[in-house]
Amino acid sequence: MKYTTLLLLGVISATAPRDNRLTQLNSKMSVNEVADASDSDSADETLVMWTEKFGEGDDGVVDALTQPLGNCDERLWMSNEEMEWQNDMFSRTFDRKYYDNVQKIAKELNMNPPKVHAWELLNDSFAFPRVRRYDFVQNQMDMLEHFQDNFNMNKSNQINVDNLIRVGKTVNTNFSAKYHDGEFDNPKSHDPRMEALHKHNGQFDAQASTEKGVMKFF
Repeated sequence: MKYTTLLLLGVISATAPRDNRLTQLNSKMSVNEVADASDSDSADETLVMWTEKFGEGDDGVVDALTQPLGNCDERLWMSNEEMEWQNDMFSRTFDRKYYDNVQKIAKELNMNPPKVHAWELLNDSFAFPRVRRYDFVQNQMDMLEHFQDNFNMNKSNQINVDNLIRVGKTVNTNFSAKYHDGEFDNPKSHDPRMEALHKHNGQFDAQASTEKGVMKFF
């Protein structure tokens, strides 16, 4: 019995330090993990601040050409320049979303929305003056001018809005279908802001290539 008791005590004394060492090691590892996580959190704090509320892959840096992510609403600058661009795109495409954006910006800035200039854009879109004088073109342009004038007199009247969109799209489609051999350059196919950006990038790339001894245009 005495030997059994001594043996048990020996086993306990032999295993106790090992258990303590394991406990200490585990404790140390836990502390290190917390410290590492804390360091990581500290290092990524800025990143989290910028990405968390905008969504994955969005650093929160916005410019006028930044595209929306996923199903998020389109970003909209509250400035007169943005309102002019939105209005120009509405005049070109008759897409209602551009009209709605113009109204939002105008309300935010407490300004009157600019006038739509679809007639003026289409008037300058014919390559040959004689085509512009065709009776068909004249009738279509007169009809568009009528509804554009109505719209510009009362831009918040939804009947005027609907009529301009309907007539504008019809005239645009008719011209595109009838004059598709170079006589008509559809304003709908142009975005002045993107074209200006591409021109700027092309000039920059051409300059960089020239400096390297290679001329390249984009």
